[in-house]
Amino acid sequence: MGRRVKVLLIGFGSVGRALAKVIALKRKIINSRYGILIDVVGVADSKGMALKAEGFDEYELLKLCEVPRSGVNLFKPYAHQGVDLNILYSNTQPDVHVELTPSEYTSGEPGLSNIMYAIDRGAHVVTANKAPLVLKYKEIVSRALSRGVRIKFRATVLGGTPFISTLTSMRSHDVERIEGILNATSNFILTEMHEKLVEFTDALKMAQALGIAEADPTLDIDGVDAAAKIVIISNILERPLKIEEINRESISRVSLRDIIDAVRQGYVIKSIASFDVRGGKASIRIAKIPRSELFAQINGVMNGVRIRSDATEVVFIGRGGGGIETAHSVLDDIVSLSFEDS
Repeated sequence: MGRRVKVLLIGFGSVGRALAKVIALKRKIINSRYGILIDVVGVADSKGMALKAEGFDEYELLKLCEVPRSGVNLFKPYAHQGVDLNILYSNTQPDVHVELTPSEYTSGEPGLSNIMYAIDRGAHVVTANKAPLVLKYKEIVSRALSRGVRIKFRATVLGGTPFISTLTSMRSHDVERIEGILNATSNFILTEMHEKLVEFTDALKMAQALGIAEADPTLDIDGVDAAAKIVIISNILERPLKIEEINRESISRVSLRDIIDAVRQGYVIKSIASFDVRGGKASIRIAKIPRSELFAQINGVMNGVRIRSDATEVVFIGRGGGGIETAHSVLDDIVSLSFEDS
């Protein structure tokens, strides 16, 4: 038996379910390898919660993933109607609060209140929800510091890669510029338009049919998601931007004629996020890129980002998100917190 880490999963959509599965499959391996026993003691979705103070076993975690969406309140005998963090915390005393509720960029809720509650109750926080960090990064980090807890958010930017871990480790570097493809949905749609020679609406329908685009894809296609990631990056680099300061261009304006004209000229159309760190300016723009350039060759749901500093240039290419990829990033953060506490 390793050192026990009690975890709450708040938000049980695609990422939450993927995380539950990954923990169920890798819990014993992590215990054997690192001496850390991860116990999920509570799970909550929009309508209810399930809690078990001694922790759900691997079989129970997998069965939890079989309940319908917003159906955690059906998971007998551990289910409760409605969500009450006071009950969850009082009955489970978690070490780590994992915040996986959807991003909402007007108020940041419910994620923002959930994170502040966790910090005030002395729990470390791991989040894949970008909105609270976009709206209240400084306040969240300051409160965590004052309460002696930590917040980790590797899954918020290029969740399928160690991008944030690398960026935060570049302490002696003067980072000058960060740019690249930061949204998988937009990149998939533009790739479809190039490869299938279809209009934007047809490419969007394909992305939705495959589950790559949401029913309401606005945050992705209008550049809000990419801009949110730039805001988080800007805060890490202590050159904070507000999301409304970032100029955004929607890929919905790209027509099949634009694609054909670009191809004839030897270019590829991409949605490029860029942050001029020294100038303090950022944008999400529709750009024509020569076919020979790196970003022109990053297609489908892949993301690619270049960090340029006074000392070096580092490039990351990988899946920006996806349930399994994001779940592994969240789990890495949980394990990392456990190491730091030992």
